[in-house]
Amino acid sequence: MKTVDKLLISITTEHKDYVKASLPKKEFDILINLSISINNHFFITENQGRLLIKILRENQKKILDLAVEINEVISTPTWSKPFRQVEQVRKFYVGTDENKDSRLCIDMTFSQEIRKVLAELEKSLDHLTMTINGKKWTADYTEKNIVKLVEALTPLNFEIDEILKNHYFTIKSWSENEVKNQFVITNIEHKNFIKHIVDDLGTETPIDQNIINDRSIRYQYFTENPTNFGENLPEIIANRNKSRVWVDKNQHDVSEVINSLCQLKRLPMLIVFDSIVNNKYFENLQILSDALEKNGIFEKIGVYFRLPNDDTGKKFNQFIATKEYNYQLVGDTNVAVVMSGKLPKFFLKTDWKPMSVIAFDTRMGLRHGKTAVYSNCCDCIVEWSDEPPLIEQRIIKAWR
Repeated sequence: MKTVDKLLISITTEHKDYVKASLPKKEFDILINLSISINNHFFITENQGRLLIKILRENQKKILDLAVEINEVISTPTWSKPFRQVEQVRKFYVGTDENKDSRLCIDMTFSQEIRKVLAELEKSLDHLTMTINGKKWTADYTEKNIVKLVEALTPLNFEIDEILKNHYFTIKSWSENEVKNQFVITNIEHKNFIKHIVDDLGTETPIDQNIINDRSIRYQYFTENPTNFGENLPEIIANRNKSRVWVDKNQHDVSEVINSLCQLKRLPMLIVFDSIVNNKYFENLQILSDALEKNGIFEKIGVYFRLPNDDTGKKFNQFIATKEYNYQLVGDTNVAVVMSGKLPKFFLKTDWKPMSVIAFDTRMGLRHGKTAVYSNCCDCIVEWSDEPPLIEQRIIKAWR
C-alpha cells in the first residue's frame, strides 16, 4: 500500500494543477511545504504528519479523482521514514547582551503554553523581551526577575543554571523587613553616607521631610511613612517611587515645576525639548524663560542648539541672543537646554551633571536616544506633558 508521504508527493507533482484548482489556497500551500520537507533528508515531524492527514481527510471530497486512493491511504496511515524528532530545548541561564552586560536568558523550543506564561510575566518583570523567532527571551539580571522566573519555569521542566538556583535560594532566605531595616535612614551610620549627604546639601541647608524623601532614590535608603503625601507638587515629586515622575501640564505650569525643584535643592537642571514636537520650540522657550525668571533664575543659562533661519527659527535664535542664553556648560551652569536625541558631545567632556531633568511634551517619554541615556544619570526626571508618556499608558492599561 502507498504511504501517506508518497501519496503527498504524487498529489503535489503528478496532480499539482488539478489539486491546486480544487483546494483552498491555504491548504494547498501547506501541502506544498510539507512535500518539500518530505523530499529533504530531515523528513517531517509527527505533528506535521497529523496535520497532513487532517487536511487530506477534510478535503478528499473536493478532489474526487483521488478520493478513493486518499481514503485507502489515510484509513491505515503508514510512512516511508520515521518522523523527525524535534529537540526539546528548555534552558534558563545567565548570558550577556551585545554590550557584554549580564542578562537572564531563556532558550526554548516553540511552545504556546510557555509563551503564554512569559507573556503574563511581562507585566511584572523588568524588561522581559522576546527575540523575533520567539525561541529566546531575555530579562534584566535582578533579584525580582530571578525569583519570579525560577518559580514560573521550574514546573515547566526547564533546565535551570546552578548559579540561578543558588541565587534563588539565597534571595528566598532573606527577611524583607530585616534587609529593609538596614537601609532605613535613621539606622544608617556609615561615614560615607553622611559625607555624600553633606556634599550634596551642605551644612547650612535646612533639611525638611520633602528633601529627605526626595533623596531616598539617589542614596538608596528608606524613609518613614511620608506625611501629607501628595498635597502639593513638591510632595508629589519628592515622594515619587522611581526616578521618573509625570506632571500634568494642565494642572501645573512649568513655573510650579521649577519652584518645586528649587525647594528640593535640585539645581542645576537639564531641560529637554522633544525633537518630535518640533513646532513648539519657540513657544516652549518663551514659557521656560518666563518660568525661570519667576523663580529668580536669570543667569548661567545655556541653550545648546539652534534652529534653521526660517521665520520661527530666527525668532528662536534671536530670543537666545537677547536673553543671553549662551552660557558655557561649566560647573556652575544653572540650566542647560537641549533637544531630545541630539546631545552635544561636550556634555560628555565636562564634570557638569544635572540634579534634575524636565522633559517638555515628550509623548513617547524620555527613553530613547543619547539624551535619554545621558539623563539616566539623574534620579529626578520630570516629564511635563498633557498626558502620561505612551509607555506609561501601556503599563497602566496592562494592569487594568
